[in-house]
Amino acid sequence: MRWPTRGRGFRPIRLRHLRHGCWFLILVLLGPTRTTVRADDPDNCLLCHQYRGLGRYVADDDALHLYYTNPDYHRRVLGAHARIACTDCHERSEVNVIPHRDVSPVDCTRACHLSDISGVARQFDHANVARMLESSAHAREQLAPLEFTGGPLLERGQSLCLYCHDEPLYRMPESLRPLAEHLDVHTLDRCDVCHKQQIPTDSAFYFKHIASRLQHARAPLEMTQTCAVCHSDPRVLERTGLSDAVASFLHSFHGKAALLGDSSTADCLGCHVAAGENAHLMLGQDDPQSAVHATRVADSCRSTACHPGADRNIGAAAVHLDLATERGTLEFWVAVGFIILTVVTFGPSLMFVVLELFQLVIGRQHRGAHEMEQLAKVVLAHPEGRRRLTRFTINQRVQHWILAVLFALLALTGFPLKFADQAWAQWLIDFFGGLRIARHIHHTAGVALVVGFFAHVLYVLWALRQRMRARQTDGSRTGPVAAVLGLPMLIRPRDLYRAGQLMLYLVGLRKSPPVFGRFTVKEKLEYTGVAWGTILLGVTGALLWGEQISSRFLSGRVLNIALIAHTYEAFLAVIHVGILHICSVTLNPHVFPLSLATVTGQTPVAELAGQHSEQVAEVARELGIAGPEGH
Repeated sequence: MRWPTRGRGFRPIRLRHLRHGCWFLILVLLGPTRTTVRADDPDNCLLCHQYRGLGRYVADDDALHLYYTNPDYHRRVLGAHARIACTDCHERSEVNVIPHRDVSPVDCTRACHLSDISGVARQFDHANVARMLESSAHAREQLAPLEFTGGPLLERGQSLCLYCHDEPLYRMPESLRPLAEHLDVHTLDRCDVCHKQQIPTDSAFYFKHIASRLQHARAPLEMTQTCAVCHSDPRVLERTGLSDAVASFLHSFHGKAALLGDSSTADCLGCHVAAGENAHLMLGQDDPQSAVHATRVADSCRSTACHPGADRNIGAAAVHLDLATERGTLEFWVAVGFIILTVVTFGPSLMFVVLELFQLVIGRQHRGAHEMEQLAKVVLAHPEGRRRLTRFTINQRVQHWILAVLFALLALTGFPLKFADQAWAQWLIDFFGGLRIARHIHHTAGVALVVGFFAHVLYVLWALRQRMRARQTDGSRTGPVAAVLGLPMLIRPRDLYRAGQLMLYLVGLRKSPPVFGRFTVKEKLEYTGVAWGTILLGVTGALLWGEQISSRFLSGRVLNIALIAHTYEAFLAVIHVGILHICSVTLNPHVFPLSLATVTGQTPVAELAGQHSEQVAEVARELGIAGPEGH
């Protein structure tokens, strides 16, 4: 007795073969109790192939071949092949004996037979699809010579269709998912009223097939991974001269949304195949009939599934924007400008914070520091002095915490898109209930931030008016320009001079630090940065959110620039506020873990004496309290 094996002819039967035979006999005896022979499985292939782990090791391939088939795929009609017999694709002469003979690769264009509930068999094949492919960018002459970095992806003779197709399950639209999940393959009562006997039809099969085909067969990320098989492989790109379109797509807004599980975002087919057109007739971007040709790409963007109200200008917005390969463009220089701005502003700010914390750690004190701290205590003990040294009013404290909450929400809901490939980004999006809800929170917080900014502007104007009225009461007239220049948060030339003095002190080139009033130069710079950032983020965010309106007045390239500016400015804001500001106001031993000035308005004595000594000395002088010499 001999045992056939693939590629090695025959060899004597071994003890393990007898064990295999015993197990097979058990499967044959027990199989009918587990699986009922179905019309779509006339050869009862599931008798064996329904068992997990069914397979064998092939020495020639040095691989383990698994032959398990999920029986639920057929029972619950989970895919398009659920009504096709196995021998419609596999040669009957090769599989009708056990063990099977060597099985030839499946030809996807081979004719098969679909049997409906009435028992009528209809012949079907994919030959027309093969003919369409020959007229597309994916013709056989393009696919057949492909060489991949990891070696051949298909075995010799396998259908080239397998580069893109496996056997995906039916993907139901969200609105029909509950019905599909509870649908029994034999019953769909509403349809079966007519289609069970009068016009026999497998209603469950057609329901799942048609409903699934109302959308793409794969989720956007799965579709992107399918295209990446060729369009991200280095050897394929080298041969074809194409760029890594998948990598640039994943850097785009749509690609990052796909990484975070958004099933509604545009994918490769969403742009490269126009609505209602055939994916097998996909053409290159230079073909006038292509959905991504310069004359037609805007129509793809303006489809009802994407940006239905947008103008044709939106077609100039780049989905595959790759700044590394597009040097010299306006988008490239905008990105470079923001990088330079980040380095120029973040570097000195970081140095100030680190050096100040270092001074506190080593306990360095300048001459007169102890006397100024004693003076601050005396002034705070005076009722009027305590009121005058209150650095933040209730109104200002409320504005500060509203800003803090909105900033945190915007960062937590926005930055996952920036780092969509990181595990923590997906965790954050899931925490907020999914990308759709996170977007709503981001947009709402953005609108609230802009509204708060305008409210703060009104507050500043009101404060100016109060200041001018107070000056008039005192008998001194102050014009609007002088009143604006007198705003406490306005950066003046002497502030920049004092910033230089502070740096000299921190590096040991000056014996004593400069004195500051109610606000230090660092606080003024942070305030100016928040104002500038709110304006820029508000404008660019509005352009991106309202792209259907903004595209009517502006070129799509403006959206490219808006996206770059929005991303880099958000990053700049987070590193300044989220790192420098929070570290400097929490790690400072004088205020750790939080400055009470943002809660009660009262600044700790050590901080008053160290950073706001000019204000302390001025209040003491006005109240007639003797202070240290020189203040």
